[in-house]
Amino acid sequence: MEMKYSKYSIILSFIGIFIAYMIFPPINITFGKWSMIAIPIGFSIYLTGITLGIIAFFKKEKGVIKYFSLISISLGVLFVVFLSYIFGGEI
Repeated sequence: MEMKYSKYSIILSFIGIFIAYMIFPPINITFGKWSMIAIPIGFSIYLTGITLGIIAFFKKEKGVIKYFSLISISLGVLFVVFLSYIFGGEI
């Protein structure tokens, strides 16, 4: 059995989190006026990776890579909490 879903899941999860976090310090990579569009694009890539991780989990792929992808759900929850505080004016 191939581990294609779990491999794509971990890759997309990390790329999506990096793109979504990259406009915030300490990374702080900006693209001018288009920087805010990176947040939903990165988050959608991240959610695609999580979906592939869930598919890998239900297809019972071998290996532990699928678990690392599912553990990154906590990073997504933390990201949503940070965004709600930043755009909510709490910080």
